Amino acid sequence: MPDIAILIPSLNRAPALEALVRNINETTPEGAHSTLFILDIADRESREVVRGLPRCRYLLADGTFPVKINAGVMGTTEPLILSANDDVVFYPGWYEAATDAFEEKGVHVVGTDDLTPITRDRTHTTMPILRRSYVKGPGAAFNETGTVFHEGYHHNYCETELWQLACHRGVAKFAEECVIEHRHPNWGTAALDETYRKGGRSNVEQDRQTFERRKAAWEA
Repeated sequence: MPDIAILIPSLNRAPALEALVRNINETTPEGAHSTLFILDIADRESREVVRGLPRCRYLLADGTFPVKINAGVMGTTEPLILSANDDVVFYPGWYEAATDAFEEKGVHVVGTDDLTPITRDRTHTTMPILRRSYVKGPGAAFNETGTVFHEGYHHNYCETELWQLACHRGVAKFAEECVIEHRHPNWGTAALDETYRKGGRSNVEQDRQTFERRKAAWEA
């Protein structure tokens, strides 16, 4: 059985999926992972692409990024879960660095370096890796069990809650050599497309307020 389920919500980016799967397979030991794309029901083009790619499959689920990741959790069984994106590049050694971090006693969540300013101070991780047992209990989202992300977020701050809550609990470790680069227009490393435009409109301020309210509750 593979060690890690790589969950990737994707929206209308069929042309990019073949290169992404090739990158994952080239940087991950054979047999160590499964890749699950979570696709919109209407995204037939991506569905056809994934059908022809090795060591991956898809699940259909409409909704926000948190909803799709949580659906991916329900659709997999591997002991480790990686919440990823479809605009990333896995660097050689990422898997070994992540699994080494989990060898440390008490570590249930591993942070990864996405090579952007947002993870530079290690208060955030865009692509967290979690033990499935941690998701089951106490839960990766505050006061919830069985989910990776709180579904009250639209798109933003869900990973921030997961990481900062894990740090608050003392169960997090940042794996410095685990590099999964996030290529995004905000950092000048990807071209703007309609998927990015949609994400940019996804209630950033409302999500920030949700995060601040929930953080105050777990720190109380």
